[in-house]
Amino acid sequence: MAPQPLANRVGTLIQHPQFIWWCGHCLVFVCFAIHLTYWITFRANEGASYYYTVYLGAMMSYGVVIYKSFGTPAPTWEYFQKINRDENVFYLVLACVWFMNAPVFATLLPYATFSLFHLITYIRQNIIPTFFPSTVPGPSSSHSSSTSSYEQYAVNASKFIQSWVHKNYDTAMRAVSFVEVVVITNVLIWNVLTFHLRFFTLFVYFIFLRMRYHMNSYTQQAFSDVARFLDGLLLPSANHSIHPYVTNLYRQAKSAVIWAGQFQPQSGRFNPQTSNPQSARSQSRAGNTQ
Repeated sequence: MAPQPLANRVGTLIQHPQFIWWCGHCLVFVCFAIHLTYWITFRANEGASYYYTVYLGAMMSYGVVIYKSFGTPAPTWEYFQKINRDENVFYLVLACVWFMNAPVFATLLPYATFSLFHLITYIRQNIIPTFFPSTVPGPSSSHSSSTSSYEQYAVNASKFIQSWVHKNYDTAMRAVSFVEVVVITNVLIWNVLTFHLRFFTLFVYFIFLRMRYHMNSYTQQAFSDVARFLDGLLLPSANHSIHPYVTNLYRQAKSAVIWAGQFQPQSGRFNPQTSNPQSARSQSRAGNTQ
């Protein structure tokens, strides 16, 4: 069957809510890249508007996902029960928190990473097939000598994106978890101690990390790696020169963290094996909902 005219295909593409979701991710990644140029040249204050625009884009994308997944928000307990175990909800709330506070560059890194994967995957799955229908695998596809050079470029680009995502996804998600558990946590603690942020912001982020731990295997691995590193640094069994006072303080802090995170948020029962789908994948599925 002959493909529809290009104008019809583009119209269908941009009328779908997923296109708004993609535009939000484009806004996140482009504004992050611009703000990064200000940040590395020590002019972060001049690029603060791009910092906040990143979170406007994040709110747009995560809002679309949540709406497509759960419908119109309702101030009811049933609606809250539906959304309180979805990672996209927590990232939306966190984006609102960062938007209402002073800029902290490290908080941009997870959002920019997720957005990069989302926007290029959307290009491969939606934009390229819209402009080059013959690149879609199927009985009507033809990659013979009659295929134009532009169509061949589109095929190659699609294959490259698919290969790159497959190759780098796990590494990127591990890096994001490390940034969330180690980098952002330490940066927030420093900003609270220096009175650049309120303690409430750090408290909200700790709640986010606790929920993230119970939902995401990469975050669980990041916590395990941090614990293993600190055990080797602060326990006398691995470091005989460490002072007993430091060891005791570390053990108490570790016990407090374990106690705070050992219970499931809803059931109240300990389950260290909990591992739900990663936020990036769940967003992609929700974004593809018709």
